[in-house]
Amino acid sequence: MYREIQVKDFLPVLLEQLKFSDSILDVGSGTGALLERYEAAVVVGLDIHRPYLLHRKYTSPCIIPIHANASHIDKLFLPGTFSAVTLIDSLEHFTMEEGIELLRKAEIIASNRVVVFTPRGFFPQEGTDHFHLQGEYYQRHWSGWEPEDFMKLGYSVTVLKGFHHAENPAFREAFGEDHAPLDALLACKTV
Repeated sequence: MYREIQVKDFLPVLLEQLKFSDSILDVGSGTGALLERYEAAVVVGLDIHRPYLLHRKYTSPCIIPIHANASHIDKLFLPGTFSAVTLIDSLEHFTMEEGIELLRKAEIIASNRVVVFTPRGFFPQEGTDHFHLQGEYYQRHWSGWEPEDFMKLGYSVTVLKGFHHAENPAFREAFGEDHAPLDALLACKTV
């Protein structure tokens, strides 16, 4: 499935994909600003940069921070451990090959669904940690994804038209104040 929509807030679209998930692994959770919005009984926020987890934005005891490298999730979790695995603004921090392998591992760990949110195409970003927690290396973008990349892997794709724009500091830094807005992708796969 492929569709295009125009929304300012992707969260309702994301939460719709997760509404029947009772446990969620969020890969690359950063400070976890979205995690309390997930309605699952258990949420694990995994990130490689420990300061993000130490300065997390959530207080719910149902959210468990784990400091680990995402490429090792297949060694950390058994198949079918979580209802859903999410990669929200994190897949672009891996090369295309690493990202495809990470998706494969996520599909094994998820018992129901894998959900990805990422910019459409290559969104250059390096040298800046907007959290100001010395995570510049981890914030670098290494890949850009198109709908076809996900569709050939069996994902349904929703294109969020013009989602990234000059109100976002990372967008302004990468493209300038006057650049036309860019799309974002929400890719979902039922496993």
